[in-house]
Amino acid sequence: MTYGWAILIVIVVVAALYAMGVFKGGTTVACSPCFGGSDVAYVDHNAQSLVVRCGPRDLTINTTYNCPSGQQVNIDISACGWTNNECGVDLSYVVTETGLSHTTSATLRLQQ
Repeated sequence: MTYGWAILIVIVVVAALYAMGVFKGGTTVACSPCFGGSDVAYVDHNAQSLVVRCGPRDLTINTTYNCPSGQQVNIDISACGWTNNECGVDLSYVVTETGLSHTTSATLRLQQ
């Protein structure tokens, strides 16, 4: 019966690890707000600047900001038209290795 308990514990541990996403692959980065389905992840912002993390590939954002994979870049958003403490941000970027262009967007909100 001792082996039965050991097997049961192993099954429970593996199920818990699976539920926590330990066995999932990929290099996604948590975001809030999200730039949906893109190579850019939100880090922080204020009324003048937006900080994003690039990955999993090297990017050029808005033809100005070079962003190596896994690195953060500070983007000037001072010209953003803030309405009711909200601003829609569109980022155009080119994946360095393929040369393909992409666009992603998110709505930023200022904290009161």
